[in-house]
Amino acid sequence: MDTSDTLTREFATRDGAALAGPGRDDADPVLESLARTEAAYRSTRGVWARAIAEAERARDDLAAAEDARRAAEDEVRQLRDELAAEREQTARQRERANRLAAALKDVHKALFHGNVYDLILKACMTVTGATRGVYLAARGTDLLRARAAADVDGYPRKEPSAFVRALAAEVLGTGKAFVANEPAEWARFPAPDGPGESFADCLVAPAVLLGELSGVVLLADKPDGFDDEDARVVMGIGDQAAVALENQQLHAEVLRAYFSIVGVLADAIEAKDPYTRGHSAAVARLARRTAARLTDSEAVRAACCYGGLLHDVGKIGVSDGVLNKPGKLQPEEWTLMQAHVRIGRDLLARVPALDGVAEVVLHHHERYDGTGYPDGLKGDGIPLPARIVGVVDAYSAMTARRSYKESMPAAVARAELERCKGSHFDPRVVDAFLAVLDEPDEEADCPDDGCGLMPGATAEHDFRHVVRTPAIPVPPPRRT
Repeated sequence: MDTSDTLTREFATRDGAALAGPGRDDADPVLESLARTEAAYRSTRGVWARAIAEAERARDDLAAAEDARRAAEDEVRQLRDELAAEREQTARQRERANRLAAALKDVHKALFHGNVYDLILKACMTVTGATRGVYLAARGTDLLRARAAADVDGYPRKEPSAFVRALAAEVLGTGKAFVANEPAEWARFPAPDGPGESFADCLVAPAVLLGELSGVVLLADKPDGFDDEDARVVMGIGDQAAVALENQQLHAEVLRAYFSIVGVLADAIEAKDPYTRGHSAAVARLARRTAARLTDSEAVRAACCYGGLLHDVGKIGVSDGVLNKPGKLQPEEWTLMQAHVRIGRDLLARVPALDGVAEVVLHHHERYDGTGYPDGLKGDGIPLPARIVGVVDAYSAMTARRSYKESMPAAVARAELERCKGSHFDPRVVDAFLAVLDEPDEEADCPDDGCGLMPGATAEHDFRHVVRTPAIPVPPPRRT
């Protein structure tokens, strides 16, 4: 047997041993090592495969987590934007609510002063941010006239144009508000009547007062345009305005009752002292006109008007013998005469609405230098209405015939007022009164727009039954 055969058998034997596996005595250590290496490789490859699979799952989980994070961020961002928008909306609503509350306070003040339609229009403009507007009165679907306006040329005196009537008709016919933020949106209407009616944008809404369609509110030129919320708020203002109108009507009833009281007291003065017939009404009218030259206060003008009318009401408590005595009064009689201011004050103080008038009656005989009666008040310590009535009363008394004297020429009475400036009378009041005398007297009686028992009575109230045109005094025959 040659060497090659021997080697072949040997390798075959080794291969057989390797195939036989470990544990045999004739096993080949190299094959065993290879087998172990292969087993380790297979094991390691399995581990790596599992690791790779886990890594891929982790990568997928991470990607999913990243997607979830981004989605969460988007959701948070969206929520943040929504919250910011909601906060902004809330801030706008709060600002609008504050403006509305302030405006409605003015509307409710119509109980005491002012034109309620002006105040409704102002409230609507304040709440919406409109810069111009008109309040148009209506009865049913019939447009009547403009009652209030703000920065619209010619209104409210002007008759509504065809353009304005068409805008109002749109609302009166449907009972619904409409918004037009572009001029093209009202191209179907007649052309505006001049540049004063050329609106950049407009909101037209019905005004429902006391359960009835009262008119139309036309608002215009809001810088950022109108929206549906503006329309809702404007229509809601009508509810509050209705309350103010009802209050105003009740207030008018109270005023009429007070005016009746004033009329009765004025008649009582004339019945007591025929020499003063017409005197009180003249003092009331001239005092109001003088006050208008010195102040814009409606309260002062009202106090002058009614203080002038009632300044001598206390003479009811003075005997006829003293009132109509032809000669000079004795000291005791003069004391009784001076008491008329306190009597008058006490009478009027029983009427709450006449508190301010009562003070005028009490102090209209005070002197600017402090030498008057009843309290010796001085200078600006004397209420302004009392200073005014004091000057007018003095002039009227000087120029009127009384039981104890003849009338004084107007020029002499004017000179006497000038002479007593700074002593008896407030110089400013004298100058204002003399200026009134130089004006034409265009008032037949106390005008509707300036007098009232309460500050700010308006043209809604008629005072003519209270303050009459002064009659020509017809004194009784003088005693001899």
